[in-house]
Amino acid sequence: MSAPSSKVNKNVLPAGFFQFMLYNRVILVVVQVIFNHLIPDHQSDGFQSPYKHFTVNSSMLDTVVEFTLGGFSRWDGQYFLHISTLGYTHENCLAFFPAYPILLRFPAICLSPFSHYKLSDWNTSLLSSLLINILSFVIAGKYLYLITVKLFGNPYFAFRTWKLFCFSPATIFFLAPYSESLFSALTFGGIYYCIEYKFLLASIFFSASSLTRSNGLVNIGFLLFFVAKAAFQTKWKHLPVLIAEFLISVVITVVPFLCYQYYAFKLFCFHNPHNLPEVIHSHLVDGNFTVRGEKIPVWCDKSIPVSYSYIQSHYWNVGFLRYFEWKQVPNFLLAFPALLLVVLYALFYVRENFDIRFGSNPFKNGHSPVHPIFRRDAGVFAAHSIFLGLFTFFFAHVQISTRLIGSSCPAFYWIMCWLMDDKGKKSQGPKNRTSMEQLSLLREQDLSASGKCVRFYCFSYVVAGTAMFVNHLPWT
Repeated sequence: MSAPSSKVNKNVLPAGFFQFMLYNRVILVVVQVIFNHLIPDHQSDGFQSPYKHFTVNSSMLDTVVEFTLGGFSRWDGQYFLHISTLGYTHENCLAFFPAYPILLRFPAICLSPFSHYKLSDWNTSLLSSLLINILSFVIAGKYLYLITVKLFGNPYFAFRTWKLFCFSPATIFFLAPYSESLFSALTFGGIYYCIEYKFLLASIFFSASSLTRSNGLVNIGFLLFFVAKAAFQTKWKHLPVLIAEFLISVVITVVPFLCYQYYAFKLFCFHNPHNLPEVIHSHLVDGNFTVRGEKIPVWCDKSIPVSYSYIQSHYWNVGFLRYFEWKQVPNFLLAFPALLLVVLYALFYVRENFDIRFGSNPFKNGHSPVHPIFRRDAGVFAAHSIFLGLFTFFFAHVQISTRLIGSSCPAFYWIMCWLMDDKGKKSQGPKNRTSMEQLSLLREQDLSASGKCVRFYCFSYVVAGTAMFVNHLPWT
């Protein structure tokens, strides 16, 4: 997917890149604090870790962290913080992969010798989550920018794509103790190195992503695509080497997922004494949770004892068409914009490439499309986004579409950028704007109707999502 002949330094980031992303995160944290203390919390039926049943805030620092960041510890954030502080105590926890909760402990270990104040493990993990998420988000933004400018050779389009990422509809999940920021950094990093044909390096990123979220395994598709592209471009001269690289890369990507499943098997499929505090154990037993080492779960007796699929089906009712109920209509409406965008991208891509013939080079463009994002050799991104869209629509809890697609798919931001640019007509370069006007979506002038819709979508989901999430309202 070679860039246009215009000479651009594809590794130079825009001025103010890192500063803006940091300011953006700080402002959103302040907005979270305001919403968390302005609106009363809703009493939901979501999981609440029993950690606080046997500990209390022991210092002023605990109180400060709880006051400023407590709104983030909602919904699945409770699971990640629980695993970080107490480990995989019960079966439900196995749905949440270990890379992120393990990572939450590192800042605590590094900072503890230098702290003059006692900070509880829970609030240490909560503070760590914010630091890790901000760092991961900046890295993800950098890779998304580099991916876009390298593929399409248009720094301005890449700049606007990155700007939309900073105001992603999934923003609250990039800040809360969720694995979305880390997963984005790993996925976008792996894609970038695939584009560079550094497949073994890409596989390291993808292997970490498969230890972060189950859909990290889907990233094998990028390895397959770019290996095949390299084979076409070299006219099969280096095919044995490319096949070997691909196979090694797949193994590197898959092994962490298999290791985690083996760890779950060893932890839950044998009667082992636990070392949980009694108050934690009693709370889990009273809640009818399957505590590790006590009751052998059903999935342990399967010929292939994989915990993830069973737990998703048994505890969260994940399965084909299971979510198609009238009471879930609001969740389908919540997911509708994200699903519509990936469907639009796929439809425009097919329309631009409908004349592809059997035997033709799938990586060679037959004609100039309306925009480079619809070139034939961008097909892997269209396939990736529509696959995740269809999966979340038919199989998963549909409301996760926004964060799943927003943390995985560059095409999600490309199609929004294309719509904001009035379908590519204004993406040739920046106008005479101040640096702040270039960075702010709110100051964009003369947007088309579609551009205004995209801007409204992003900002409404940032504001409404933050307000609802931090008050335990249904925004998961």
